[in-house]
Amino acid sequence: MRFTALPSLPRRALLLASATSTLLAPAALAQTVPPIDRAAAAAPQPDETQADPQTAPEAVQRQGDQTAETAPTDTAAPQIASDIVVTGSRIGRSGFTTPTPVTVINTDQLVKSSPSTLADSLRTIPALTATTGPQRASGTQGGGQAFLNLRNLGTVRTLTLLDGRRFVAASQFGTVDVNLLPAGLVQRVDVVTGGASAAYGSDAVAGVVNFVLDTKYEGLKGEVTSGVSTEGDNAERRAVLTGGIALLDDRLHLIASAEYYKNEGILEGARDWARRGSNLINGPAGGPALISAQDVRVIGTYGGLITGGSGGSAAQNAAFRGLQFGPGGSVSRYNFGSYLTTTQQIGGDGVDSELFQEINRPLERAAFFGRAEYDLTSNFSVFGEASYGTTDTRYSTSVNRHQTTNPITIRRDNAFLPQDVRALLAANPQVSTLSMLRYSVEGGLTDVAIKTDTGRYVGGFKGEVAGLKINGYYQHGRTKQRTDVLNNEITANFTRAVDAVVNPANGQIVCRSTLTDPGNGCSPFNVFGQGSPSAAALAYTRGTSRTNSTFKEDVAAINVSGTAFEGWAGPISFATGFEYRKEQAELSVDPLSRAGAFLFANPQPWSGDYDVKEGYLETIIPLLRDVTLFRDLEFNGAVRYTDYSTSGGVTTWKAGLSWKPIDSLRLRGTRSRDIRAPNLSELFTSGRTNTVTVTDPFKGNVRLSGIFVTNSGNTALQPEKADTLTLGAVFTPSFVPGLSLSVDYYDIKINDAIGTLTGQQTLDQAFAGNVIAQSLVQRDAAGNLTGLLAFPINLSELTTNGVDIEASYRVPLSSFIDTDATLSLRTIVSYVGELATTTPGSPSIDRAGEVGISANPHWRFNAQSDFYKGNFNVFNQVRFIGAGRYDNTRGPALVDLQNIKAQAYWDGQIGYKFDQVGKGAELYLNVSNILNTKPPYAPGDGSIPVATNTALYDTSGRLFRVGARFSF
Repeated sequence: MRFTALPSLPRRALLLASATSTLLAPAALAQTVPPIDRAAAAAPQPDETQADPQTAPEAVQRQGDQTAETAPTDTAAPQIASDIVVTGSRIGRSGFTTPTPVTVINTDQLVKSSPSTLADSLRTIPALTATTGPQRASGTQGGGQAFLNLRNLGTVRTLTLLDGRRFVAASQFGTVDVNLLPAGLVQRVDVVTGGASAAYGSDAVAGVVNFVLDTKYEGLKGEVTSGVSTEGDNAERRAVLTGGIALLDDRLHLIASAEYYKNEGILEGARDWARRGSNLINGPAGGPALISAQDVRVIGTYGGLITGGSGGSAAQNAAFRGLQFGPGGSVSRYNFGSYLTTTQQIGGDGVDSELFQEINRPLERAAFFGRAEYDLTSNFSVFGEASYGTTDTRYSTSVNRHQTTNPITIRRDNAFLPQDVRALLAANPQVSTLSMLRYSVEGGLTDVAIKTDTGRYVGGFKGEVAGLKINGYYQHGRTKQRTDVLNNEITANFTRAVDAVVNPANGQIVCRSTLTDPGNGCSPFNVFGQGSPSAAALAYTRGTSRTNSTFKEDVAAINVSGTAFEGWAGPISFATGFEYRKEQAELSVDPLSRAGAFLFANPQPWSGDYDVKEGYLETIIPLLRDVTLFRDLEFNGAVRYTDYSTSGGVTTWKAGLSWKPIDSLRLRGTRSRDIRAPNLSELFTSGRTNTVTVTDPFKGNVRLSGIFVTNSGNTALQPEKADTLTLGAVFTPSFVPGLSLSVDYYDIKINDAIGTLTGQQTLDQAFAGNVIAQSLVQRDAAGNLTGLLAFPINLSELTTNGVDIEASYRVPLSSFIDTDATLSLRTIVSYVGELATTTPGSPSIDRAGEVGISANPHWRFNAQSDFYKGNFNVFNQVRFIGAGRYDNTRGPALVDLQNIKAQAYWDGQIGYKFDQVGKGAELYLNVSNILNTKPPYAPGDGSIPVATNTALYDTSGRLFRVGARFSF
């Protein structure tokens, strides 16, 4: 059987039709400060990004593991500053090496690893692999937006900063869309891979990602990029223009940057691996409970399928089972395939629901940034910043569908009944109604359109008073977001419209309801055959569910740092500060959504706010210097008190040691207490719905798809508390100049972790007798599952541990052969030993090593090489994702798919610089996934299945990008 094309969606329709007849680390990492000490010098006050030229040489000489080795001046390799300050501390003191591990990524490596977006570049870092983006299967939340996710602990546990300051959220969960940051001015990104709440505040449980801007840039530079996949889709265009100027004897600095980006996306089923109907299905008796298979279809058709009658005898009711309707209402027998369960089948005439979502969602965005800084005196200045960003995306999520959990009821006097069915009803007069399953694609799929506008304004000052550095600022940010669920079925209207009868007064087909209520506007809906409903029926039964959201953030802060006094081994430094922050959210919805009238979505209005008052103190105390086995030993400690209007006060702290026994070795360790307060959505959200696929233990573990879950907030939530331990070493052997190796162990234990029981956990715990879980399960009179309720709670514990390894080697090749070439090598390796969650009433579940239903391989690494000779540059990168289990919680008796193979991707770039154009220009060709490696088979376990883990593996295939950069 084939399905005809949808007139409004021709490409999608062709894919649907063809399917029915077939079944880093790294990427961007690289050249930071070789030799790499990921805990290099600490950052100054948030808006200070430049090294002090007076103190840098002394600092480099004293800190052997920080020595930067630059390329020969006659090469085209980027020069690296001799002293770079990073984000591990708020104390801006040259020569200090924070004990907290920090990975530093410069712009050159960011753009080589992925020239399209900052988020794509950062996803190549092993610790950030699970960062969200426009890939499919990420639901209606965050369409096209990019939220960073360190260690896969969740985007809400990663604090994203711009020049050390917060950025207004782009979602109700308080997460920052890094697509809105000024990419043209980012000179590096600092990733603090450990808890940092004492220094930077709430949300830094997994760590901090700080985007550092070049606030002193002078000149004009730009970049244009165009890309396309081997398949001719995923076309993208990007343009960036940045300018800076110094005026009034260098007292006034003005900078501005603008960026535009558009990606066309990849349609559903546009890759052969994505149109095979990959899914899980209940297995036959005697085997695994679930089996992974291809050509798995959901029972039903686009034109309607009768599953049986009611009112007659069992035989009479069964006589109607399997009648399906083709174009024009033609009747044929449905093919139930080679294998059948309650809701699914293999082969036959079912619906391949894998074809309901794009592989890569389209996105259009623009961002603008401007900054002015004026030096009032030689040591005091004021500044102002303004930024605006907008994102626009529209993508498909599902289709208006009536499955076994919500079938259509057809009465025997329905006016649209085909003659063959009328005859069968006449032969079985006791049958009063028929049950129909139907996937209604008329008018297109159910799309989601999200338009987001974000503005942020900052005013502040920095300077020096009485030998102390001081800075302060006030910031206001506002995000407005409109989310539309389009072509969404209005349930009550649809129920009235399908009940079509002949008006005895004039012989016309009308809705039965209009016989008693002529003015209700109902237009009859013909459900028999794809394309049968009229335009009037579609207009009456379809609508748009709309949410208008506003998120606001106001921050005021002041920071002071300097030297308290001279200690026995060096200056004892400190930083202290105070901050006030207010977060607000308000969501309004359309009247139909508020009444719960739609088949999907039905968001509910809510609003909420909280404010935070906090103060911190940080210190650096040199303990020993220049004695045997103690080249230097320093203590770094911090404490912060935070008072939330919703949950009261909480104290965070950190204590760390940095010990250098010899020039080539540094040992470091930090112990910290970190927190994350509940976000506005977790506290106040109301009535948000989504669908899940579950197995019902009360019904013999039958597999059910499309079960609605209604989510609400919980104002009784308390902040999460995390205990973090990091231990590491940095080795920079003098006998191998240019080589640096760092190894860091981390252990994070989150108590009172905020989370929501999944639909499956709710059912399992209800089956085990948990009274609270039982209250969250909704069933009909026959005991069939109809829905679930969910709300966040302080779960008992979330723990993770692992090891990060980073190695770099950079050396002029003239040391070995007669050439002016330079080669840089860098590798970042991540090992996750444990990622376990313990929820009330359930055993601990460790997801480490799981690569099927989550993105937690034990091993990930990114390896890079960067070769320069004259103006010619060749960059190579290998991204490796280790093998793992499909689902750690289900053994061979529960699912037949147990193991997924390792995966590797090879990326590369060739560039050539032209010195004759301004300050320089460069043309480059960048190719990602050079070998066009397909993702491994790992079908998703959800209502809308996918053939692989889209959060972990490359789903685009080979991508070509050509670009040009210039600078004047």
